[in-house]
Amino acid sequence: MNNTMSNQAVPSTKRRLAILTVAVCVALSGTFALSGCGVRSGMERIDDAKQAKKQADEIQKKLKKDLKKGQDY
Repeated sequence: MNNTMSNQAVPSTKRRLAILTVAVCVALSGTFALSGCGVRSGMERIDDAKQAKKQADEIQKKLKKDLKKGQDY
């Protein structure tokens, strides 16, 4: 009688293990997908900041040039 219970427990355990494995894989793939989105968003913010700095530097150079030009007169 114990043999019958053991034989039934093995497929049930394997099934639970398979379900758990699939659940972990799905959870991990979702985590990596979300972290990938976060990285992409972060890189876009860095690019935006670099562009803003470049524009600010150009404006500063223009203002310095105009100031020097005004002092020469």
